[in-house]
Amino acid sequence: MFFTIHHKSVKHKCGTLARVVWFRVVLDEAQTIKNHRTQVARACCSLRAKWRWCLSGTPIQNTIDDLYSYFRFLKYDPYAVYKFFCNTLKFPISKNSLHGYKKLQAVLRAVMLRRTKGTLLDGQPIINLPPKKVNLSKVDFSVEERSFYRKLEADSRSQFKAYAAAGTLSQNYANILLMLLRLRQACDHPQLVKGYNSDPVGKESEEAVKRLPREARINLLNRLESSSAICCVCDDPPENPVVTLCGHVFCYQCVSEYVAGDENTCPVRRCREQLGRDVVFSESALRNCITDDLGCSSSQDIDLDKSVILKNEFSSAKIKAVLDILQSLSKQGSPNSAQHGQMSSSSQPYDDDDVTIWTGMLDLIEMCFDDKCIEFRRLDGTMSLAARDRAVKEFSNDPDVTVMLMSLKAGNLGLNMVAACHVILLDLWWNPTTEDQAIDRAHRIGQTRPVTVTRITIKDTVEDRILELQEDKRKMVASAFGEDRGGSSATRLTVDDLKYLFMV
Repeated sequence: MFFTIHHKSVKHKCGTLARVVWFRVVLDEAQTIKNHRTQVARACCSLRAKWRWCLSGTPIQNTIDDLYSYFRFLKYDPYAVYKFFCNTLKFPISKNSLHGYKKLQAVLRAVMLRRTKGTLLDGQPIINLPPKKVNLSKVDFSVEERSFYRKLEADSRSQFKAYAAAGTLSQNYANILLMLLRLRQACDHPQLVKGYNSDPVGKESEEAVKRLPREARINLLNRLESSSAICCVCDDPPENPVVTLCGHVFCYQCVSEYVAGDENTCPVRRCREQLGRDVVFSESALRNCITDDLGCSSSQDIDLDKSVILKNEFSSAKIKAVLDILQSLSKQGSPNSAQHGQMSSSSQPYDDDDVTIWTGMLDLIEMCFDDKCIEFRRLDGTMSLAARDRAVKEFSNDPDVTVMLMSLKAGNLGLNMVAACHVILLDLWWNPTTEDQAIDRAHRIGQTRPVTVTRITIKDTVEDRILELQEDKRKMVASAFGEDRGGSSATRLTVDDLKYLFMV
């Protein structure tokens, strides 16, 4: 039996799937169960089968702990017992990474078949794909952007030093992550920090979040930022997360569908709080409210419309870089490229492009594309499956649609984007495998053209340090699989990582 993991299929242990004794169960996209505490992971592990397989392109996304859930599903004793897993694998890696990773490699060799695009069979690659070229484009801020960023960075560094001097770095972990988020957003567009807000839940969102005690806001944000929050409807890590006044976390899509139905109470067992738009608020509202506590500007300070966003004083170096790339592709139209579409007044063709960013930036770049008459489609976590499918089909089949705008998380799983041969990444993610998966939506079986990836970053900002931390994570994954000689235990951002990011 082959399962593409879906929470409705395996949610209840007493359901149809759990009553069958299967000959073989194969979990596709098995990283979905990486958090062994989720209901989906527990339900999958309760399935009865003689043979068990896990398929995943990214078996380790956050920490070595991700592997435990696979061992548990595979009934790989004694490592299927969490205490034994920690004592023999997890803790030794944290104490002596080189020795610990060697032991982990030996354990994995017994149960893992690893195949990469570079794997050879009889001296030939197991898969033939067109070449993929990854370019790192470091652009510079405008004078206005640099001035804005420097002040924000100085304020953030000062606050970080205050936490360090008081010995409260751990207690203020959520606040520190929020400050890092603001720095990352400022690298994309100043308005993401200065207050432009596309909150899909409603204007009353921030008023609702203020009713929560400050400690509860910090705890919720910490859960969201550390990827430990689970949607109370689908039991998965939330996409476009929202939180309720009763303190529970949901995917925006999940809670929207739930509230739109006959139910109007919180679906969490033993919590019967009434749900409505006045008690459901977005992650951005949560951050903005905490930002107010820190003395930063709120999204309510400035009310901006589209015409103001497009003015020069609110320009973005990254958006300008994207427009330059599209213009360059328009001028370089070649016979082996997709002859799709037009941009602005140009009559020359350019290749289909795939731009992955976060949803706040999507709103801003969408305005600029409209202003430049660039035909595009959008795909993010707030869209229904039908709307997503329609966007992908129109991008793939409509010769007038030349760009797909996607949030990074929406673009990193289960999509076939071989219609695109240029991928532009505007947002750096702590976990490089998230970016890799988004890129591989285009560079996969079915792609017939060379794929060019452009990662746009800003010089002399926090993004330089994020790139270094990404490399540490890559080394951690490579060490676990024996693909390099070194070892790194970099997982959650440590105090040393945070000091490095703030240059303290």
